[in-house]
Amino acid sequence: MSVRIISTGGTIASTDTTGGDAAPELSAERLVAAIPELGEIADITTDDFSNVPSPHLTIDDFYELTQTIQTFEADSESDGVVVTIGTDILEEAAYFVDLCYDGSMPVVFTGAMRNPSLPSPDGPANLLASARTAMSDPAAEAGVLVTFNDRVYAAREVTKMHSMNVDTFQAPEFGPLAVIDETQVRWRHRHIVTEPTLTPKEDALTNDIHAVTVTADMPSAQIRGATDSNGLCLAATGAGHIPPTIIPVLESLRDDGIPLIATTRCPEGRLARETYGFKGSEATLQELGFYYSDLNLQKTRIKTIVALAADELDVAFDRPTK
Repeated sequence: MSVRIISTGGTIASTDTTGGDAAPELSAERLVAAIPELGEIADITTDDFSNVPSPHLTIDDFYELTQTIQTFEADSESDGVVVTIGTDILEEAAYFVDLCYDGSMPVVFTGAMRNPSLPSPDGPANLLASARTAMSDPAAEAGVLVTFNDRVYAAREVTKMHSMNVDTFQAPEFGPLAVIDETQVRWRHRHIVTEPTLTPKEDALTNDIHAVTVTADMPSAQIRGATDSNGLCLAATGAGHIPPTIIPVLESLRDDGIPLIATTRCPEGRLARETYGFKGSEATLQELGFYYSDLNLQKTRIKTIVALAADELDVAFDRPTK
């Protein structure tokens, strides 16, 4: 059995030589060399995809990473893949791959909150746990996964909840799929994969999708910035409510043919469909032709990017209408 470790950089690969200047420097091979127990799980091979802080990664990088993983799936030399990445955009990268990858080889994302120069770095334990997850039979049917702090999550559901704590990744409302006790991966929930796999055209990918969170009495200028964009993702308050003052600019965007996708800014729950009817309620969103998303704002944007590049927006999102 073989696990391929793909390193992209991030805190897990960072070193800090003089204090306060940690930056990605460690290769995948050096990460693996620091964890001899990995060899007890599987034969380990490594691949250095990049070595950058995760906010430097682009949509094109996500696509290339997906293609790299699919290549490893096709060559049948790897039984599982673990991607190490910075935690800042881990959930977005993992979800991009989840939308586009339909292979049977388990894919697990992980990283670290403490770089190797700090006391009790969490990267080695996360990498070891991720390799165990990749070699666990249920992983093959669970979609792309994230393993962090001895918990296993579906890439679709997980999000970074704390800026610095090692217990940062959680899945609000649904929780982890499995936990790791010593050397055992203990599965307790099944992730039901309901989304279709999308096949974006590389030359159609764009980062020009705006993502805006609705706040009290927000100025319409925050929405108007999407006038020349390829789409607007809007995190509405509550069950799908917006200030009436931004409705005219949303109408203008709709009339210009710019796709509008709504979600809730709440960590849990989904948009309502028929509870409220006041101006600015979910009824207004439906009158404006908004697509509905049940993901957080950052993942809604990723899904919009992929769906537009695959010309599958109507497949990717529901669109209730009044």
